Amino acid sequence: MSVVALIDGEAGDALAVDNRGLAYGDGVFRTLLVADGVALHVDDHLAALRADAARLALDPPDADALRRDTAALAAGQSRAVVKWLLVRRSAGRGYAASTGAATRIVLRTAAPRHPATHWTQGVVARLAALRLGEQPALAGIKHLNRLEQVLAARELGAGVDELLMCDHRDRLVGGLRSNLFWVREGRLLTPALTRCGVAGTMRGRVLRLAAGLGVPLDEVEADAAALAQADEAFVTNALIGIWPLRRLDATALPAPGALTRRLQRELRHPLLT
Repeated sequence: MSVVALIDGEAGDALAVDNRGLAYGDGVFRTLLVADGVALHVDDHLAALRADAARLALDPPDADALRRDTAALAAGQSRAVVKWLLVRRSAGRGYAASTGAATRIVLRTAAPRHPATHWTQGVVARLAALRLGEQPALAGIKHLNRLEQVLAARELGAGVDELLMCDHRDRLVGGLRSNLFWVREGRLLTPALTRCGVAGTMRGRVLRLAAGLGVPLDEVEADAAALAQADEAFVTNALIGIWPLRRLDATALPAPGALTRRLQRELRHPLLT
């Protein structure tokens, strides 16, 4: 996979060997979709990155610099992915952080390609055996330590498009690389992310969109059995927008459901085909 990188605004492909992201996962990141030369929803991603950085006591990101770097890498790209990383600068060995300063890394890679049926007919998910650990201090943050997801990804197999993950109390958290929503009796539901999980920017957009449309919604604690009783369900992230769920393990779900279709239309997210 070809990667183009800007490190603090300069083209490069090397970091210090004592980099705290490498040593400790000490940093945060966000992933943006580029369509027709423009990175989508930059303001949402900046707000999320700023909030995540504050949780780790990292200095606020330079919004103007991120915009410049992103525009430079997005220019001329019909479809691409831009990834922002803030990695705490090295300042001596040991776990204790002695600085809030961060290295700004902006990467560009090719966008993944998926069949159009993922949006129009839905995808197949399975419940992951691996359970997510609870750490409220990190809940919601997109931090650099993704080892749980690396381990869970081993469970992906042929015919499975996404994994749904639970915590150690068997409460739904979200997808391996997505956030989860389902509909029950006209109410939109999504897992509360107070103990673990990532609050994706597309999750936030969907919540705001649903509220603006007058759709009743709740962030809840629920186990996987709730999905067997759902009228419809879908997963979201910044790259895919909304994928309806048509099956979870042996449970078939209507896909796309009426509310899912409505949210897809209102979202107007470009399909990666």
